[in-house]
Amino acid sequence: MRSSIRTRLLVAFLLVAVASALGLSAYSLSEFEDYGLHKLEDRLESESLVLAGMVAAQMQANGGEELSAEQAAALNTELTRVGPIIYSHIRILDGDGEAFVDSASPEDVGAKYAETPEVAKALRGDRGAATRITENGRVALYVANPIIVGDRVVGVAYTSATTFSIRTLLRDYRLRLGAAVVLFTLLALVLTELLSRWLSAPLRDLARTAVAFADGDHSVRVRPRGSSEIRALADAFNAMADEVQTVMAELKEEEGRKSRFVSDVSHELRTPLTAIRGAAETLLDGDVPEDDARQFLSTIVRESERLTRLANDLLTLQRIEGATGELPISAVDLTEIARRAVEGLAPLTEARGVRVVLEGSAPRVLGDRDRLQQVFGNLIDNASRLTPEGGTVTVRISAEGRESVASVLDEGPGIAEEDAPHVFDRFYRAQASRDRSTGGAGLGLAIVAAIVRSHTGTVTAARRDEGGTVFTVRLPSMKE
Repeated sequence: MRSSIRTRLLVAFLLVAVASALGLSAYSLSEFEDYGLHKLEDRLESESLVLAGMVAAQMQANGGEELSAEQAAALNTELTRVGPIIYSHIRILDGDGEAFVDSASPEDVGAKYAETPEVAKALRGDRGAATRITENGRVALYVANPIIVGDRVVGVAYTSATTFSIRTLLRDYRLRLGAAVVLFTLLALVLTELLSRWLSAPLRDLARTAVAFADGDHSVRVRPRGSSEIRALADAFNAMADEVQTVMAELKEEEGRKSRFVSDVSHELRTPLTAIRGAAETLLDGDVPEDDARQFLSTIVRESERLTRLANDLLTLQRIEGATGELPISAVDLTEIARRAVEGLAPLTEARGVRVVLEGSAPRVLGDRDRLQQVFGNLIDNASRLTPEGGTVTVRISAEGRESVASVLDEGPGIAEEDAPHVFDRFYRAQASRDRSTGGAGLGLAIVAAIVRSHTGTVTAARRDEGGTVFTVRLPSMKE
């Protein structure tokens, strides 16, 4: 079973706190023990030296002889009296290491200590010291200093004392120490619980937000808070969520466009196919007058051509919108491109009785010459369809700020305000004069919009105050 990050933080902090407390306690007790031992050793050293000096002086007063029995008894009585005050066990040994004064146990007078390492060293004229553990686990320190009269070691001043150790301290105060450990553990547990909740709260918020986002609520976001790492994670999640939401919106929009496209294509194909089928079935029935037969055949040819134009327009639009490579761009003059489009459409516009006028100029732009000529061709063709016979289509080239602008103006009935945002949609027809009988498939302006977008430009349609419609293309100008 996987544990939560809060549980892991709780356990980790608790372990660190307990380990730190135990380590610090052990170090403090060890240092305290060493300090106490050093201080006790220094005190025993001082007492031993004072005692050795005092006994040596007394012996010199006796002419270099050992202390008399009366002197030893008096000294033993005095040391026994002050023993409880100084908490030290003081012995005076003769030259053979035998005790003739014992402050703590007068009955031990006569005990021999010559075999103990510290006393043996003192009998050789050097200072001796030793540390041993007693039966009850306490630490005992022993210091032995030689008593020297002249150049001869005549005895040893032997002092000792016991003190606590970590083990005895733990033993003597185990209940108190146990209570302290329990209290510290509880306190550490509470503090680590609060700290782990505080630290893991931003992660829990992030987890809840991620679950909501995965369940389909793409509007949720995380409020960055907590440590810098968690803030960076929250910012990264929000950035990812924004990108995913944008992509989802684009996918939904693209799916909608595809659905509408399939529906529109199906609708557009249904009419010519129905006309072709009806004419063909009528001809197959036989007994059709020659004039009617020719009319049915003309219908089949006309609708077939219409299907061909529709297929070509769809392929053109697909190539433009689905292009993955860069356009073969170069510096082009919009006036020159417009002139070529006008000349190419001259037979068609003259047959419609429409005059096309080209005027103005603008800075050059970066673009695909053939695609931009297609833009002018589609706009001029569209305008000539709407302009009545004898009317004029004006192609005006100009500059506005950092943009080169191409406007195509017709003298038709004008576009309705509600139609202006949709005229560049596929298969959209703004008015009855642009129905299927005109031969258009409703893709010309969609192709124009796709080409202009691929050149990072914009195209709009608006109703003219004096009548008619103006289509305006704006493209970034080159710096001259």
